Amino acid sequence: SVYGVTFVGARQQIQNRLKERTDVPEDQLFSASSYIAQLTLNSLGRIFSAATNIMEWLAQCARIVAKNGQPVCWVTPLGLPVVQPYRRFGQMQVKTIIQNVVIADFTEQLPVSPAQQRSAFPPNYVHSLD
Repeated sequence: SVYGVTFVGARQQIQNRLKERTDVPEDQLFSASSYIAQLTLNSLGRIFSAATNIMEWLAQCARIVAKNGQPVCWVTPLGLPVVQPYRRFGQMQVKTIIQNVVIADFTEQLPVSPAQQRSAFPPNYVHSLD
């Protein structure tokens, strides 16, 4: 969708609203919310087709940049530089006598996370124009 709402997220939001109503049987919540979510997302896609196309193009650009090992970056109209920080964090498990400890590494030397770069770029870029 325009704001990156997935089918699962839309279904869950709709299901939560349907739960608040007393006229939807509990055993029909999932199927009803799935049906309504599908209708909603299809409608949004038709109404906001240009915005959806732009969002998909931005996501493709981010995928190409991240695929080349670089974080997505741009400069806002106010002149503020933006670098998306999404990287594949490293972790190492250290076993001690008392417990296991996981040490996480979030340094900039770690490779970028293409999936996070791709999914975060369209909304981050659009909101940086606000």
